[in-house]
Amino acid sequence: MRALWTYLISGAVLLSVPGFSQVQESGSEEAAYQDAGILQQTQVTVRNILIKGNKKTKTYIVEREIMLKTGQSYTISDILAQIRTSRQNLMNTRLFVDATVDFTRWENDSLDIVVDVKERWYVFPVPYFRPVDRNWNVWINQYKVSMDRVNYGLKVQAANVTGRNDKVNVWLQDGYTKQYAFSYYNPFVDKKLVHGLGFDVAYSKTREINYTTRQNQQVFFKDEDGFVREQLYMGLVYSYRKGSIARHYVALGLFFDNVADTVLNLNPKFFNAASSNAIYPELRYRYQYLNVDYIPYPTNGYSVEFDFVKRGVSGTMNLWQFKLRAAKHFPLPWKMYYSLGGEAHLKLPFDQPYVNQPMLGYGDSYLRGMEYYVVDGVAGGFIRNTLRKEVLSVKLKTGLKSRTYGTIPFRFYTKIYGDMGFAYNKNNVTGNMLTNKFLYTGGFGLDILTIYDIVLRFEYSFNQLNEQAFFFHKNDF
Repeated sequence: MRALWTYLISGAVLLSVPGFSQVQESGSEEAAYQDAGILQQTQVTVRNILIKGNKKTKTYIVEREIMLKTGQSYTISDILAQIRTSRQNLMNTRLFVDATVDFTRWENDSLDIVVDVKERWYVFPVPYFRPVDRNWNVWINQYKVSMDRVNYGLKVQAANVTGRNDKVNVWLQDGYTKQYAFSYYNPFVDKKLVHGLGFDVAYSKTREINYTTRQNQQVFFKDEDGFVREQLYMGLVYSYRKGSIARHYVALGLFFDNVADTVLNLNPKFFNAASSNAIYPELRYRYQYLNVDYIPYPTNGYSVEFDFVKRGVSGTMNLWQFKLRAAKHFPLPWKMYYSLGGEAHLKLPFDQPYVNQPMLGYGDSYLRGMEYYVVDGVAGGFIRNTLRKEVLSVKLKTGLKSRTYGTIPFRFYTKIYGDMGFAYNKNNVTGNMLTNKFLYTGGFGLDILTIYDIVLRFEYSFNQLNEQAFFFHKNDF
């Protein structure tokens, strides 16, 4: 009952923010005019598509995302809709700080489309500093900001290398985990701009390894004098993207995984073998249908992502993994937005080694309010409900005489949310109270969006264990 009252009070605070009673935003009004009968009947022809601002990006890469085509006729209603979709496509390439699409020179029954893009800074040779733990909250609260649990080094991200939205990543990492990685991906290697190719090479070794889970906490083994795990991965990736919404990826790789003998003594089921060495192939397929206004922080549209993984071909490593993620985002009056989304996981056969059991609490698969726990499993998932309200949108002047960086935008959203989930595991259940149990959490918070797809999330969450805490999350650009 106490948790219920907390959620209700949080909702009242959110919805009482000044500005709640403002009129419905102009996007909905535009949609209403777009449906007017005269706009659905009047047709015009697109004479030209004029593109400017792309100094690095090839013109045909920009043109690929424009839904309108030269020489074709459309109703005014269709043109308004395709202009909005074209801008959405351009922003979702993550090539531009901003993009505008509009029509000009409407003469008789024809007009021009003008596209103006502001390109990003594409090369980032930046120092790398990050804790090794699952999230910042674990590092700060459980390990007291221990500098012994930090990775550091140099991370070079080069996007749009040849102007075709291709990417090069180089990691030179030292500290708690030594890692060296190089990858290259070109989404368009053919003239029709449909097929893509890339490759990954990564090598790492670490002094500590998570070898089991107790009381829904990761348990580690550490060797101060040597390394307890060494991994090498080499792989190729192929992509297929005919339109702007649906994307297909196929990756084929080979893993070399070596752990210290002590790890198998501590947990004989870490691998499904007596050997501390494992060599196995991995086939991965991903399908994405991303029909949303802004991929890093969607407020309108829906998305579906499906992942299939076949890892290993023998008793030592044999995993068939299926993951489905879906979300629907609803724009509401008064700059409010509701999102409903979730994930479903299935790993076959159910009798998996420990290394294949991570499910909830790892990466982006977690319940808000359960960040301090992990729940291993072979079947399960979660659902997230979020109600947001945009309370402030500002552009701060930088003082730079730059068309792109003269101002930096910030958008602020307050929110309330509630999550629920479940993870089934036939093994490693003893002492893990959250396994095979219905889980639920809730809370309220503040999201801040700014340049380069950076999203900062400040959340105060509650869970069914009568725990409450402040959590911070940040995405990587």
